Amino acid sequence: MPKSLRIQELATPETAPQPVLQSVKKAKLSVLLVTADDSLWPQVGADLGGSLVLKQLDSIDELVDSTPSAQAAIVLWDARNHPEPAAVLSRLNLHSSRFAVVALDDAGSADAWTIPIQHRQVVAHVGLPIVASELSSALDSAQEEVNSRLALLGDGSAAVEIESAAPKKPWLVPAVIGGVLIAAAAAYLLSRGPTEVKPAPTVSAPAQGSAASPAVAKPPADADEKVDALIEKAQQAMLDRHFIDPLAGSALSLYREVLVINPDNGEARQGLQRLSEILIARVQSALDDRKFDVALQFLETARSIDATDKRLIALDEKIASLRAELGPAQILAALNAQNFDRATQLIDEAARTKALPAAKLAQLRDEVHKRRDDFEVSRLLKLADTRMQQDHVIDPHNDSAVYYLDQAKQAGATGAALLGQTQEVLKRLTQMARAAIQQHNFNDADRILIEMHGAGATQAAMNSLQRDLTVARNSLAAQKPDQPQYLELAQSRLAQGKLTDPDGDNALFYVTQLRTADPKNSGLAQVSGALQSQIMDRARASLDAGDADKAESLALKAGSLGASPDLDALNDKIRQRKAGGEALQMPEQSLTRLSKLDVQYPPRALQSNIEGWVELAYTVGADGNVSGIKVLNASPPRTFEASATRAVSHLRYQPVIQGGKAISVGTQVRIVYRVPK
Repeated sequence: MPKSLRIQELATPETAPQPVLQSVKKAKLSVLLVTADDSLWPQVGADLGGSLVLKQLDSIDELVDSTPSAQAAIVLWDARNHPEPAAVLSRLNLHSSRFAVVALDDAGSADAWTIPIQHRQVVAHVGLPIVASELSSALDSAQEEVNSRLALLGDGSAAVEIESAAPKKPWLVPAVIGGVLIAAAAAYLLSRGPTEVKPAPTVSAPAQGSAASPAVAKPPADADEKVDALIEKAQQAMLDRHFIDPLAGSALSLYREVLVINPDNGEARQGLQRLSEILIARVQSALDDRKFDVALQFLETARSIDATDKRLIALDEKIASLRAELGPAQILAALNAQNFDRATQLIDEAARTKALPAAKLAQLRDEVHKRRDDFEVSRLLKLADTRMQQDHVIDPHNDSAVYYLDQAKQAGATGAALLGQTQEVLKRLTQMARAAIQQHNFNDADRILIEMHGAGATQAAMNSLQRDLTVARNSLAAQKPDQPQYLELAQSRLAQGKLTDPDGDNALFYVTQLRTADPKNSGLAQVSGALQSQIMDRARASLDAGDADKAESLALKAGSLGASPDLDALNDKIRQRKAGGEALQMPEQSLTRLSKLDVQYPPRALQSNIEGWVELAYTVGADGNVSGIKVLNASPPRTFEASATRAVSHLRYQPVIQGGKAISVGTQVRIVYRVPK
């Protein structure tokens, strides 16, 4: 008999007295065990009373397909390792508001179910392996929940007899009303379609055997369109009162995703400010109702949006007086709000006051590090995906898909997301390399091959491209004019204004050829200097026009002709513009830190006794938060950048006041890594 059709009825002895709640209907209440783990069947069945009928189903899909809409039942859901529990709970509420859900999960996962239980989406959590007393208590609560929902909503399409020895609870009906309202909100959301942002489709490789040059595929969706879509969803989430839940579709997460793509988006910043106002107003209400977990979650989320809000001080003082009742709840709330510096501060306070045992403090510190690393990996992978969509695969060097993917690897990224993005990057780099070879842009091809090797390309793929590059170079060498003509061609293209374009027939190309063929040529220095000067003029014009990326690309080409003070000044101006516009520059030592610089030594570098340093530029905003972090220089490369960037991103400063108003300023810092002796 298929597993989904198994039914177990456990009758109690006829002599056992059974307290009965009067009901017109006489059918027994179903307990729907949703699991693919056959070992749970006998564990659950052993503790069922005679008023319940146990049925096992393999999945939520099977449950929805096999039960009538609005049926009354207890759902025992095996939620272990499920990636989207919030979506499952919304689906169950949509299918039947008369379901009472009990979550079966690992014993150590109780904290994860606190908020769903408070919101009446889940009646109880039962740890695995099952303890008979816990299951029995959960089933009693679930029976009462179903009874109350039937009393409030009517018996629907399912007739049940509900028996319970436990006394009624007068607060249950109002709680059920809240649960029904949540279910209705979830149903409305689902009727509008999913709120999460779908990943962009992957870029297809060119067909084999095509005679056309393999051009790099353009991103499938414009970044501005993605931002507009996210803003629209965030505004709708605000209207639907989905402020911080569910995690993937809340106004908080959607506005923050906009700021990952465009850190200066005004609509997202204003939306977060409105959200902070709402959350602070709700903190006091939740404290009055002694809903401490809810109050703390609202408080720490508001703090993560605007830590300078003066109302936080009064709320912190009130919570300090309740600390004995709160225990580690405040720390967990800060973690859930992804405010890791605040969580660390609270742990340090608990250690000083000895409010928590040492073992609990160590556990919480480990949780902070784990969640912070996971958050950083997620942020870097999102940045890599965004730069891929913007076609910034390898340029600019410190703000490209390859750069962020490498930082994610250093930060410990693993799994399918990393593998998928790495494969996509390698596919795009292969296309770019073949295009560069066919267009005789050999310097670009060499650079792309270096990036491919760093990204983990197979040796076979590298060898194939290297052979094609060698053949193309040899073929072009046979067609090129004799060495004395390189100078004349460079001077001609310089006069025509063809400084860096078109590929293979521009002044920079012929100067590079002349330098390789005849480095002592008497005219080389003069034509190189004139060419560098004109390229820098174009870079300045691009910067003045607001195109910092183009200015940076031109400055890189000017740098290939040699170093100069004017070029250094141009690069500094470009870095300042990209770090935070024309913000006032101040030495980092003159700023006041409100949090310490917590630098984690990369494990691989520490094990190999590698030392080095990283120079970073960034903007300190009017709120004291850090943004626009750029790596200026690092030694050795691709070793400490991710660690240094992560540490600086968590810094907070006292805002700089000018003319009575807080302003943004740019600054730089150098972080040195030394192996402990």
